[in-house]
Amino acid sequence: MVLLIYGVYTFLAAYNAGSMTTLQIQHYGIYPFVGKENFKSYMNANNKAALIPAILPGMFMLILSILLLFTRPPFMTTFEAFASFALNIIAFISTFRWQRKLQSDMARSGYDESKIKLLVSTNWIRTIAFLLLSMLTISLLLMAVK
Repeated sequence: MVLLIYGVYTFLAAYNAGSMTTLQIQHYGIYPFVGKENFKSYMNANNKAALIPAILPGMFMLILSILLLFTRPPFMTTFEAFASFALNIIAFISTFRWQRKLQSDMARSGYDESKIKLLVSTNWIRTIAFLLLSMLTISLLLMAVK
């Protein structure tokens, strides 16, 4: 069961890293092209559509990182489990401190260039946390099967 949990966790780490990198590089980059008159509608639709591809995988990964603190595979040290949890917490804090708030604000108020710049710059925190988490989980798995 512990290996299944770790397998799902590794999948989610890779998935979230790819999803967040795409969001950071592609999705946020097209905000200026949406148009100011359609931006509120776009942001509302975007926020609603994020549940399954972004919110649920992130929350599930955070829950699994807590579980791995208490029950982890033999190839994962306590330090690695804590580092994994810490990276999830960093992404979680970044999400609720900046990204969620900024996207909600723009869904109500519309296009705001300063908020978009802050969103893009602060989302690097979350993107890097997910990329590091993915590298950690995959490297542990590769070392385990070596």
